[in-house]
Amino acid sequence: MLMRVWTQALCAAVCVLVFVGCGGDECVDQYDCNNDKGPPPAGQVYACIANKCELRDANGPDAGTPDAGTPDAGTPDAGPPKVCTNSALSGIDQGCTAEKPSCDAAANGGLGQCHTCGDSDQGTGTDQGCSAAAPLCDQTANGGDGVCKACFNSATDDATDQGCSATAPLCDTAAGNGVGACKVCLDTAAAGSTTADQGCSAPTSLCDVSAANGAGACKICLTSDNEGCTGAQTCNAQGTACEGCEDNASCTNPSTPFCKPPPPVSSCVECLDSSICTAARPACNNTTNLCGCTTDAQCAAAPGTDDYCDFTASNGRGECKFCVTNAQCASLDPSKPFCDNKTACVQCVTNAGCALNQVCNASKACEDVPGADPAATSAQIQAFLNAAPGIVVPGLPITNAFITYLKPTVGTDAEGFFLQAEANGPAMFVVQGTTGLQVGDRVSIIVTQKTVISGIDAATSLQAAPTIEARDYPVQNLNTATPAGLAVDHSTKSDLVTNLDAYESELIHLNGTLAVAPASSGAGHVAIQITTQGMQTAASTFVLRLDATVASQAEIAPGCQFTLKAGPMWRFTPSATSNAAQPSAYYASDMSFTCPGPKLVSAAAASPTEVVLTFDRSIAPASVTNAAQQFTFDTGLTATAAEVEGKRITVTTNAQTGGTSYAVTVATSVTDTAGTPVPSPGNTATFKGFRTPAVLRINEVNPNVSTTNGNRDLIELKAISAGTTSGMTLSQEPANSSTQSLLATMPDVTVQPGDLIVIHMSPDAARGDATTNETTAKNENTATTNYPGAWDFVGNATHIVFSNQVLLIKTNTGMTQDAVPFVRSDLLGSSRPSGFPPRLVAIQSEGLWLPADCNGSPCVYDSTPQNAVNVSVDWKNAGTVQSVTTSVYRVGATDTNQASDWASGAQSFGLPNP
Repeated sequence: MLMRVWTQALCAAVCVLVFVGCGGDECVDQYDCNNDKGPPPAGQVYACIANKCELRDANGPDAGTPDAGTPDAGTPDAGPPKVCTNSALSGIDQGCTAEKPSCDAAANGGLGQCHTCGDSDQGTGTDQGCSAAAPLCDQTANGGDGVCKACFNSATDDATDQGCSATAPLCDTAAGNGVGACKVCLDTAAAGSTTADQGCSAPTSLCDVSAANGAGACKICLTSDNEGCTGAQTCNAQGTACEGCEDNASCTNPSTPFCKPPPPVSSCVECLDSSICTAARPACNNTTNLCGCTTDAQCAAAPGTDDYCDFTASNGRGECKFCVTNAQCASLDPSKPFCDNKTACVQCVTNAGCALNQVCNASKACEDVPGADPAATSAQIQAFLNAAPGIVVPGLPITNAFITYLKPTVGTDAEGFFLQAEANGPAMFVVQGTTGLQVGDRVSIIVTQKTVISGIDAATSLQAAPTIEARDYPVQNLNTATPAGLAVDHSTKSDLVTNLDAYESELIHLNGTLAVAPASSGAGHVAIQITTQGMQTAASTFVLRLDATVASQAEIAPGCQFTLKAGPMWRFTPSATSNAAQPSAYYASDMSFTCPGPKLVSAAAASPTEVVLTFDRSIAPASVTNAAQQFTFDTGLTATAAEVEGKRITVTTNAQTGGTSYAVTVATSVTDTAGTPVPSPGNTATFKGFRTPAVLRINEVNPNVSTTNGNRDLIELKAISAGTTSGMTLSQEPANSSTQSLLATMPDVTVQPGDLIVIHMSPDAARGDATTNETTAKNENTATTNYPGAWDFVGNATHIVFSNQVLLIKTNTGMTQDAVPFVRSDLLGSSRPSGFPPRLVAIQSEGLWLPADCNGSPCVYDSTPQNAVNVSVDWKNAGTVQSVTTSVYRVGATDTNQASDWASGAQSFGLPNP
């Protein structure tokens, strides 16, 4: 009671002092209303009128007096922490697990909920959490948790279901224990019925569900139970005829009324000659005795106007149609270029066949849209771009604009869509969930808040959900195509960076060349410097920004030619002096690449009878057909078999002689997955006959030698077992790069257990460093910075990235022997590279580092008690000079693959660790 009275008194005092009613004022702006009262009813929004929350029609402007006061600058209530965030198109969303990788960010009151799968792909590609065998997520199944399916029963009659193809269009949802399977036909009619099974038509009206490996085939009769035949007649082995008829009267199936005499046996058939066939199926096939068509000429000669043969119709027998392809219609009447359901040529079937200011009406003709004015819409978009950031009162209307691109949530980038009305812009980005929206929608919105996101003008709040005026417009067509779209080919433009304001958010088409390897560009993204006809000098200010999954699937590399078919012009302008143009793509269908043929990068003996060939692109397994002829050796070796796995081919040979030099040549009949052959030159490599490789582990590291001291970092390795170091590599996986960085390739030295190897990065003779490897003795070189008790190897002219990253030792065949994750615990917040936790998770999943996860989930930065930092080795205290300084090193003789194996202290390179 005392607390209550004291609180009331305090409130009264404050009210008097600041002249504000504590109990009477509800709001400063509309956001206070949303926070205090929850979401408004459907079709309405809150407005703050005279410090009171009032409901207004969402479709009309706020009739009240806009709040001119200063928005509340206080700290907002953070609320409970989110369970998960939608951070990936594929893979595992942040906060989720491998078992339930997909985050529904809107579920659980906005806190998020992890599901087995999520509908992440725009089309029929693989949804998040699913696989190629069952790529489609049924989000409503399993109590809303989702189940991956092979197909959905989404179409009517015999049309193609989602996940299926024209050759097997029907989804059998019960097949595969409910996963579904695509079939040619389904057994839907009762036995003895005159109704055809689904997918079949008379006379082949029965579905043999066991045919074609379970896909089904339409038959006249079924051999299994003689269905379709009567009396003493029997179904032949192919199901194409009932055999054993005596005369026409004995053929009681009206679809096969004629008794064809032997040879080989009498059988009931549909036709004996073309005279009894119909205009729809005018020709009797002499082999099958079925009516159909096999040429357009047969249809043209038949009565009526159906002059084209649809060879796939009538279960493959062929059927005459008015048209089968759009090209046929275009040749008949260019003004009606579309084939509508194979029955008529029309001007349009959907809005995709019309100009952007038209609509396809019920008569399948294009007509102007009343009130649509692209120039006026462009002026509205420009007004938004010109507006100052912040709350927009009253809201800015954008009417009849086209959605040109749907941008998914990837990493920390927000989900949203791009709007544009004319090919030359302007355009804008809207931060908004895209559920229910499609590319090609013509929509109207009212913007109530504008925010500048890294230079992009973005609408971050709308008065209501977008109103969809019409759909299916061909906006991603080039503006020079017929019908014209909004994508403009800017391949010849030279001002894409200097005049970026004129291109921001617009839908562009671009042809060019990848100039460098992909590099990280924010979580889940990579950026590649590019050149085009107009932008001929590669620079970090002009990059192709891709979803990392798209880039990985395409195996892109410097020298690849690319086409961005239609994508938004993103930008990154973190400051007034930094400005980068970033043409972007998030879907594999947005891009096409033509890359040089797969070069043979290396060859290495994996055993006395195996050689591993490594290429720079994945090899098509089907192209490797004859090992002996496609892989030839000198010095008496011959190939007997070959197995393809990604970029590697393991070739089996006769016995090698250890240490003998060999050369291998790969035939140009071997191709990459795009069908591009191995080039010559580029198809030959040398290797030495198998010798036992040494087993090495990372023993000590100084990653922080300063630029003043030449960036001459040091890495010490320790031999665990004897063998050769020939071709072994030391690499780093910087979290700000999408690829490994090679630190050193080791020479051919035979080491003994306990031997130490010190690798000198960026060696500088002027500073006393040796510039050649020691290969004969540990004291072979007398350079002042060498270590007499260790083998001194020369590293590449680079240095270790002193951040959060992974160091790896690999054999000459690419097998990882040791991997250690290193971090700087002094990095906080956004200074921590977002790419590090996935690299840590990768080596954990390979069993190279423990613990295997963090608290039962993939390691991330801020999980508790375990996280990506405290399970890794902390090297933040590493010194900046080579001599008397601090390093990180192993302690103890046992390698447990844990952070506890390591300590930080005075360096001991070339000597046993403390």
